[in-house]
Amino acid sequence: MKLEQNSNFYLINKPRAWTSQDLCTKFKRIYKFDKVGHSGTLDPNATGLMLLATNKYTKLFDYIENKDKTYIVKCLFGYKSETLDVDSEYTKIHEIKLQNRNVEFINVLKSKIGEYTQTPPKYSAIKVKGKRLYKYARKGEKVEIPKRKVNIKEIEILNIENEVAELKVEVSEGTYIRSLVNDIAQILGTNAIVSELKRVSIGKLKIEHKNYIDDVEKLINNELPNPVLATEIINLPILEINKSELNNIKNGELINKDKFISEETYLIKYKTQIVATYKPFNEQYFKPDKVII
Repeated sequence: MKLEQNSNFYLINKPRAWTSQDLCTKFKRIYKFDKVGHSGTLDPNATGLMLLATNKYTKLFDYIENKDKTYIVKCLFGYKSETLDVDSEYTKIHEIKLQNRNVEFINVLKSKIGEYTQTPPKYSAIKVKGKRLYKYARKGEKVEIPKRKVNIKEIEILNIENEVAELKVEVSEGTYIRSLVNDIAQILGTNAIVSELKRVSIGKLKIEHKNYIDDVEKLINNELPNPVLATEIINLPILEINKSELNNIKNGELINKDKFISEETYLIKYKTQIVATYKPFNEQYFKPDKVII
């Protein structure tokens, strides 16, 4: 059985003003993939790291455990807008010099470390009753926004000058940086919006990765970029198989338990490709969880 080398992971910079789906669509069109998906949405006004999967590797997103994200965010304190960023009309509500409130500012940032219940922005892609929140917002329709527990792992001040603060934040999956920034401002007795946002890491994957694609516009369709190995993304044990076993895997046959060292889900690998995942079934066998050939 011949395997097509068209299922892979890629790290790509999302340009500003593009939606996350725009990036997937562009990448799909360049190389004529059947399917391209991403591991987490970035706001249109944000740039930076996105993890894409092509074709059948999109099924492997379920096995990514570490989905924490790190961002560099530039914030404007003393400003407000409907979208909590500069993508909509924004107004200055008062003067503020953060350097004059440095100790207070540091203490507020420290107070946000850990778990807290966050209200996502009304202009976001979260679905409520089958419809995206931003669609309600654009029509002026009121809807109850579901709160969510998020975890702020770390906040570092990179620079502060008057009303502008540049921060580096590490957060759990699903955290909205726009809401976090405004929540910080509320404690200081003001409002704040995001003027620039860049994602610099997803789990252990960073923009410094050797195969990071910085400019999607420079990609050419006769040369596939270098992918990221699935083993860099998914922390599961691996069972390597030979060519004669490929057809059994494709047919979803059971594998004898003796081939596995531990009772957990395994990546089944043939040469450089992940072809399936298997998990414990009974005392004698492991069964397929996902077959991706």
